[in-house]
Amino acid sequence: MLLVVAFLLAAAATWQPALSAPAPAPACHGGARAEVEFVRVCCARTLYPRLCRAGLAPHAASVHSSPARLAVASANLTLAALGALAARIPPPGPGAPSGSGALGDCAEAVASAAGQAARAAERLRGVEQAVGLEVLWRVDDALTWLSAAMTDEDTCADGLGPRESAPAPVRAELRARVRRAKQYTSIALALVNMLVSNKPRS
Repeated sequence: MLLVVAFLLAAAATWQPALSAPAPAPACHGGARAEVEFVRVCCARTLYPRLCRAGLAPHAASVHSSPARLAVASANLTLAALGALAARIPPPGPGAPSGSGALGDCAEAVASAAGQAARAAERLRGVEQAVGLEVLWRVDDALTWLSAAMTDEDTCADGLGPRESAPAPVRAELRARVRRAKQYTSIALALVNMLVSNKPRS
């Protein structure tokens, strides 16, 4: 009996209530802050940091502080902006052939730009696993296609100048959407370029 009492006393002396130790902070909280900060720091190096943060901060968790994933997300933002632009271009009037006039030229240019942005996003998806020269040629392809997308965006914008191209409110909206698409393309170009700008080329 004495042995049992002694055992219980010893166990009581060494036992600590579970609630006495502070509960560890959820790991996801610190990680989330770090991921958002990563987006902020990268966006600060673009020409449009506020727009960059607004567009990419919601993707911070999936980007997970990966420059390659951030570049893919940025290219996809460009693609989304071009899709929104394309949806607002009025179709040709009755009797007008498809693709005719300034709006038709704009629609074709935007479709081309969207294709280039999609190709860039697809090429960038392989960067995270790539090594050596493969990183360079994937980034080079993406930069080429995004630059071509911006040229197409300029082509669309040029066609929206003449008054006869469309009513003033339509031209104003389309010009604003082209401008936004160009800003996203500029952001994507900057973020893609960062993938290799700090690495020596061999």
